[in-house]
Amino acid sequence: MDSVSDAGNKAGALVELDFFGNALGTQTATNTYGATLRHAYMYWNHWLAGQTWSNFMDPAALPEAADFIGPTDGVIFVRQAQLRYTNGGFSVALENPETTVYNRSASGVITSASSDRGALPDLTVRYGWKGDWGSFGIGGLLGQLKVDNRATGADASKAAGGLTLGGKWVAGDSDSLFYQLSGGEGIGRYVGLGIAQDAVYDAADRDLDTVGVVAGYIGWRHAFSPKLRTNLIYARSDYDNDTALTGLGVTKSVQSIRGNLFYTPLPKVDVGAELMVGKREIESGAKGDITRLQFTTKYSF
Repeated sequence: MDSVSDAGNKAGALVELDFFGNALGTQTATNTYGATLRHAYMYWNHWLAGQTWSNFMDPAALPEAADFIGPTDGVIFVRQAQLRYTNGGFSVALENPETTVYNRSASGVITSASSDRGALPDLTVRYGWKGDWGSFGIGGLLGQLKVDNRATGADASKAAGGLTLGGKWVAGDSDSLFYQLSGGEGIGRYVGLGIAQDAVYDAADRDLDTVGVVAGYIGWRHAFSPKLRTNLIYARSDYDNDTALTGLGVTKSVQSIRGNLFYTPLPKVDVGAELMVGKREIESGAKGDITRLQFTTKYSF
């Protein structure tokens, strides 16, 4: 919903749901899913308040995929509450803080946990350019990781930060290139749906040690005709763990490659198929892989 006043002030609001949330049923019988909140925000001129894509993320750089996200392994992907100011290609936001950690007990046992005890919001800054050639953006993140658990005595904080760049390059009428490269310390929850944590908490030293990450993806789109197109996407992220603290059971790297084919038989109607091969390696050297064939139908409205 949008409105414009006589003075030229623009205001509006958006609420959007999806059904990609926690299952309320099982595949045994009902296969039901619960509605979850995607976006819920209002804006006034340059200001936005509410939940939407993180300012650290660039939705315009996402390639088309049958999977919900696509290049999951290497993408910055977060939706959260924020207060954002935008002016032209520049935007800055204060966003919801959250800390994910590997907990290392005094006896060396490793568990995973999250904490919302941070007193300071995440600060994100972005500048983007766009034109007939495509789009390009650079983003930065600065935050504070914090754990504070009176029951266990855990109490520590550490600075975290990262950089990301990416965009879309239009290479003629039939081809486009999508790409992103990101890196930082303590930004695990922003990358790859949090497959690795932001930091490890060492109970013996009562200190947080950040986990470094480098992640990215590249995707190529080719249109055979106005109705038929294909995408080839490769994504990867690598994590710099201090194995003396995290142990050998944590994620060292994940990567995937996927190819898809989409057909638009009618306006707003898409059908497609996608083949994905993914691999994960943990610090012990153990590896696992997955191969998935996925079909999709979509009606845009």
